[in-house]
Amino acid sequence: MSNLPETPIVELVVYKIKQSMQATYVNTSIEEFREFVMSFEGCISYEFYKCMGEPNVFMDIVKWETLELAEKAARRVKIYQKRPEFSAYLASFETVDIFNHFNLQKSWKQN
Repeated sequence: MSNLPETPIVELVVYKIKQSMQATYVNTSIEEFREFVMSFEGCISYEFYKCMGEPNVFMDIVKWETLELAEKAARRVKIYQKRPEFSAYLASFETVDIFNHFNLQKSWKQN
């Protein structure tokens, strides 16, 4: 049994965007997708990062209230991604290297 307070589920996605699609992805596609994901029940926050060492590598950190709500959203996203409005978003991806959910086990902070 953990002594940690209840913490959100962290969804970690690490992926590579095609260089030719990077500007569109960063300036338009990710914003539209973020708004879409954040409309789902249980979404707490969405953070978007760019790798400092590899310019086409990005990371999303999405926090969810529960694993069940995160998984429900992921199933809905797979269905919605077949729609034409997501074609530019999907065409941007070269690879998805990590897509998984995590829960906090331990945490340390500087005093």
